[in-house]
Amino acid sequence: MKKTKRLVSLLAAFAMSVPMISFAAPNENALKAFDQKIITKVDSDKALKHIKYLSESIGPRVAGTNEEKKASDYIKSQFESYGYDVQVQNFGINNVVSQLTVENLKDVLFRVNTATGSGYTDKNGIKGQVVDCGFGSDVSNFPAKVKGNVALIQRGEISFAEKAKNAEEAGAIAVIMYNNVSGNVNPTLGDYKLNIPYLSISLEDGQKIKDEMTKNSVNVSIKSNLLTSSQNIIATRTPKKVKNPEIVYVTAHYDSVPYAPGANDNASGTSMLLELAKILKSYPIDKEIRFIACGAEEIGLNGSKYYVSQLTKDELDRSCANFNMDMIATSAESCDILYADTIDGKENLVTESMAASGYRLGNQVLSIGKGSSSDHAPFGEAGIPSACFIWGDKDGNLEKYYHTPQDTIEINLSTDKLQQVGELVGAALYDVVRKDTPNIERSAVRNPKPVVKKYDLNIAK
Repeated sequence: MKKTKRLVSLLAAFAMSVPMISFAAPNENALKAFDQKIITKVDSDKALKHIKYLSESIGPRVAGTNEEKKASDYIKSQFESYGYDVQVQNFGINNVVSQLTVENLKDVLFRVNTATGSGYTDKNGIKGQVVDCGFGSDVSNFPAKVKGNVALIQRGEISFAEKAKNAEEAGAIAVIMYNNVSGNVNPTLGDYKLNIPYLSISLEDGQKIKDEMTKNSVNVSIKSNLLTSSQNIIATRTPKKVKNPEIVYVTAHYDSVPYAPGANDNASGTSMLLELAKILKSYPIDKEIRFIACGAEEIGLNGSKYYVSQLTKDELDRSCANFNMDMIATSAESCDILYADTIDGKENLVTESMAASGYRLGNQVLSIGKGSSSDHAPFGEAGIPSACFIWGDKDGNLEKYYHTPQDTIEINLSTDKLQQVGELVGAALYDVVRKDTPNIERSAVRNPKPVVKKYDLNIAK
């Protein structure tokens, strides 16, 4: 999904580096010893091999495509090689992927996003002349010749859905919307279900079409294919001799948006999901762990929503935590804050365990945020303590290359950031699931617990 951040107000900030916690040295040392079992095995270079396969050998992994399926097969094979019980959970989606050919500009590759809620074509596609319809603000302003042709509309003034409704009422057979700022956008039509294709292109590509229209009529071919299935890959480990154990979920999505190799978004989170599964395959635990690689996140958290919807009442009652990793390896130097995004902006078992692991490891990069646009949200909405871990800058901005063709290992990846998150999540996760240790609320490092920086953020992917 689209990822943007807005810093609304600074609620409180505390420097964790200031000595403010005292506890018995044996307890602290024992916990640090447990941490070492995990962090000495976290290896970002090994995780990088997964990222390389997903983002380079496969490339863009759009929900419902063969590439997404190939990625899911790879993840399944990795889980199985670690000895996990693996389940493939199939679910239905409605994802439209489009191709645009401009007959006058066949040498130009038009990178197209398709609006969520867009209509689609048959396998032969459609053809028509492009008609400039301005901002598409009122159906009465559409030129008569748009009927049976393709409406070219600029972003702005009214919503995406209103533009779609107006174009359809004017008789257009498709909409091409070009952005009003540099680059492209991922439009959504909300609850409006359009019967014609709705394509989005960049401001630059829109200007190329408009320039050509000043000289000649411009004809286009559009194919918009409906993709209908995706899958979650679930690797489960249950503790021995523990009846009705609590359940801890570790999640990351493996799909990407069109044209984006998705090295950071989100092969990075998927790679660490695999590495932590491998590390925790044999240590004694007293909670059930489910590692879930979620499909179709980018089109509306479809995979995680479906997964949570299928949990039984017993499973929900036993659920105690969800650790979600998304965009955890950005190379952007300004993105040096690891946001723990919860649906209500409040601390919970997951953020507390992460704050404590940061304290023990001497790496206080964590800040609490508020947002619900990654795969932690369905868990949180079901009452399960959850958080999404994602790097951002001090103003709440993400790195600039997400959802672009530049989201590659070479341009957009830091193995140092990947390593940091792996160690922090690994230590926190093991603290929660390990056998015969104090419950999180009674842990020596949390009584009193470390205080993390807290921001009221809207972190929307």
